[in-house]
Amino acid sequence: MIIDVSFQSSYSLEVLEKLGTEERYYYPSGVSHGGKDGLIVKVTHSKGESWIGVFAFGEISYKGLYGVYTTPNPDKFCVISRGAGYIVSSLNPNDWEEVDFIPIIDVRSIKSQSIIVFADFTDLIAYGENGIKWHTERVAHDSFKITEVTDRYLRGQFWNIRNEANETFEIDLLSGSQVGGRNQRNMK
Repeated sequence: MIIDVSFQSSYSLEVLEKLGTEERYYYPSGVSHGGKDGLIVKVTHSKGESWIGVFAFGEISYKGLYGVYTTPNPDKFCVISRGAGYIVSSLNPNDWEEVDFIPIIDVRSIKSQSIIVFADFTDLIAYGENGIKWHTERVAHDSFKITEVTDRYLRGQFWNIRNEANETFEIDLLSGSQVGGRNQRNMK
């Protein structure tokens, strides 16, 4: 379980073992009358109201990540539940969206660019304060590894099945443009 509070927030989050007595919401539907089993998170906004979210486990891969993250938007948080991702308003539990990736296998909070970057097996997507900021082209055929994150770039490597060699890629965190990767020219 990863708990990442890199960004400033107006709420606190607590991962629970069982449901409490607070009002509860089940995701991905956002309803209060029941849903699937998942990661249980208690949300307390700085204005004092608490509620519980039950975030359904992802069903595609048991390798999916588990974590709770602050986001560039100080009122929204992110929960990753066995690879399924949800971004939810701490003020309004009905204001939520699914992260446009599944399964999520890596997450990086990058304060210098005010983004949170999600990785599945082949692509990367970045969310800023107001939603999706960029989405890469396919980086690898399957399973890449992030090896370095700076204030400006994200770098990684993958096994290229076509030439049977490790190759590298680099993503500009501001624009999402990439050098290297599955369909790109090799980096020098």
